[in-house]
Amino acid sequence: MKIIVQIPCFNEELQIKNIIEDIRKSLDTNNYDYEIVIIDDGSTDKTVEIAKENGIKNILSLKRNMGLGFAFNKGRTFALEQGADILINTDADNQYKSQYLKDLIEHLKKSNTDIVVGVRKFDEIKHFSKSKIFLQKLGTRVVRLISGQKISDASSGFRAYNKEAIKKLRVDSNYSYTLETLIQAKEKDLLIGEVPIQINPPTRESRLFKSSTEFILKQMLIILKTFLLYKPLQFFSTLSVLPIFIGSFAILRFIYLFIFESGDGHIQSLVLGVTLVIIGLLLFSLGLLGYLIKNAKKNIEEKF
Repeated sequence: MKIIVQIPCFNEELQIKNIIEDIRKSLDTNNYDYEIVIIDDGSTDKTVEIAKENGIKNILSLKRNMGLGFAFNKGRTFALEQGADILINTDADNQYKSQYLKDLIEHLKKSNTDIVVGVRKFDEIKHFSKSKIFLQKLGTRVVRLISGQKISDASSGFRAYNKEAIKKLRVDSNYSYTLETLIQAKEKDLLIGEVPIQINPPTRESRLFKSSTEFILKQMLIILKTFLLYKPLQFFSTLSVLPIFIGSFAILRFIYLFIFESGDGHIQSLVLGVTLVIIGLLLFSLGLLGYLIKNAKKNIEEKF
């Protein structure tokens, strides 16, 4: 069984050696046929140099900083080309304890799941503020609702993917991949499993977001875009309900006043009602068109 452990990196010269050593200590080559792959996301420091000094042969270098989502997808594509049976992703800042790599692999091998997520216990993480814990839990609830699967830690980047997941998943966001891939899972018939993990103390501040406001906006944009791509009919149908409801009420008001009263001066109700109903039907039509495009895209992907 061929295993690839990928590490997306951007200017991680202070930590890259530590994470490589921790992985090698945690995975015995006698038990696991694995390879560490570095995805250099346009680093300008000595990250690549240090990785080479520590025996890393496969380093996928991007010409500039493209973002975590793009870097992840670069590694996924490489794993697909190499015929990997399992792809594991871990962070270069050594946030996740490598001792749990075996847990991810064994769970994936023994269960019928396609994706295994290392789940953190937010309330036990001392360096997480109350606002960050709240936002993490809120994001997880939203993703759980959309994906329809049991998910306890939607933003965890410590994951393992089997061959089927490696082939089917796509990442369109350059910001991150964590939410998008989980939302895609249900649409692509992929099952998600979980294993509990603990994490190391932080080595630096997060580079994905500078404030809680930025975190919320970026997460919501990813959720919105993924919802548009994979659940267009539900999304636009929901949007169409309000204008159709209000428009129908306005039309019925005009009809009532026209029949039982003079009807003079209420033509604006008819104009407003028809306009809103047309807007609602257009929104529904967009959802139907998106649904057809999504299915056509899915059929094309399944052929390759």
